[in-house]
Amino acid sequence: MVREKEVLQHPLAVVDAFSRYILLLLLPLLRSFMLFWSDFSTWISGVWLDVLVLLVILGFGVARWWSVRVRLGEGLIVRSGLLIVRRRVIPLRKLSSIAVERVWYLRPFKAVRFRAETDAGLEGAPELRLLLRDRDAEAVEKAFSDLLPGGKGMVRRYEPRGRYVGILSFLTSDSLSGVLFAAAVISQSGKILGEEAEDRLLNSLTRLMQMVAFWLPPAAALIAGVILGGWLIDFTLNLIRHLRFQAVRQGDEIFVRCGAVTVRRYTLSARHINYLYLRQSLFTAVFGFYSGSAGVTGYGKNKGEQAVILPAVGREDLRRSLSLILPELRPCGKKMRPPLRTLWRMVWPPLLTAAVAGILWRAAYRRLPAVEELTIFLGAMVMLPAVWWLLIRFYGFFHTGVGWQGDAFTFRATRGYRIFTVVVPADKIVRVQVVRNIFQRQSRCADLKVFVRAEGRRSFLIRNLDMDDARRFLEALERRSKAAD
Repeated sequence: MVREKEVLQHPLAVVDAFSRYILLLLLPLLRSFMLFWSDFSTWISGVWLDVLVLLVILGFGVARWWSVRVRLGEGLIVRSGLLIVRRRVIPLRKLSSIAVERVWYLRPFKAVRFRAETDAGLEGAPELRLLLRDRDAEAVEKAFSDLLPGGKGMVRRYEPRGRYVGILSFLTSDSLSGVLFAAAVISQSGKILGEEAEDRLLNSLTRLMQMVAFWLPPAAALIAGVILGGWLIDFTLNLIRHLRFQAVRQGDEIFVRCGAVTVRRYTLSARHINYLYLRQSLFTAVFGFYSGSAGVTGYGKNKGEQAVILPAVGREDLRRSLSLILPELRPCGKKMRPPLRTLWRMVWPPLLTAAVAGILWRAAYRRLPAVEELTIFLGAMVMLPAVWWLLIRFYGFFHTGVGWQGDAFTFRATRGYRIFTVVVPADKIVRVQVVRNIFQRQSRCADLKVFVRAEGRRSFLIRNLDMDDARRFLEALERRSKAAD
């Protein structure tokens, strides 16, 4: 893309926005054409309405593609619309991130999905999304990179080992995402290839589940298969997305590249990073591994993406790795932590949940002897999350705390089954709430709810701090806010 010269999107933008609908129309048309190719008049008389709809969609796509013009100057100038023309100007200096996605099926055409974001963007929707030629996207990336301070400074590079990417996939995978992905694949196969193909796929999956069920009753095997299969699918997808991960820091620019099939590259402005989020599970906390993500507008925003800055790193290597990529946001030690008298308040919710689940399990086991094996399985499936939550809460009591060093605050806490450490610059904290319930008033404790700058409503809850410690934190935050002003 030449500066001050208007360009169109890639020609594939004609069909890209409607590709799902076009595919659903086109494949049945081709299948019917293969059946009646010798009698074109009979074929067209039966599908003329589908062909007309397809041509209307393509015509609308051509008009939309022709109406969008992009120009690179001091900012990105985008003109769009046929009857009502809209002109958007996004200054390059205000950009927080640029994302370029090279999808595998677009790669032969040298087309990429391009996104640009600012801190003024809307949650859940990109500031600017286009389908560009690869060379045009690279021109915008270079112009943005050249404007960032310290662009000629030392280059620092972080490339994790393959097993660390596997740890990230283990941390971030869940069964629900995999189940939804599998359901979408099966559903779309039925729409595109026909109901017969969908039935064959479902029957094959059922036979496979029966083969691996072993001693489990059919209902328990089905539940276990759905949960484990969904998790394995999501684990594999996450692994593919983050293979070949690379992060490079030069001056105020952070460049991230990842992906084995679909290659994604991101250019981030370090001064627009709102917080560093270090995540652990109970397993990885015991073995001393962290997964780090960066809270910056636009990064990890798209479906299937994550704002990863450190896929996985050991406790000994954490400080060294952050000194390469984010030396401004390194966690510090705790200056305050929950007093010992609040330990019961941390563990009683999961303890009560586990006790109730155990009582119901025992009652069901006694009253339903006909389905004894299924009752044992379902009881174990209910008890395991409750006990796991109890262990996380107990570990979280000793993990929770607040510290500060320089102009950054470090918050440690748990949320659900996650153990996290967050490092936030003082000027990115927008609001703090000190919350006390009737029981905390008696023990002179309070919860600290910290709101940080982000695309949406983003807050972190630190439970059961001593009231004097909460006041100390507010005073430290006030001093740093006044110094910044």
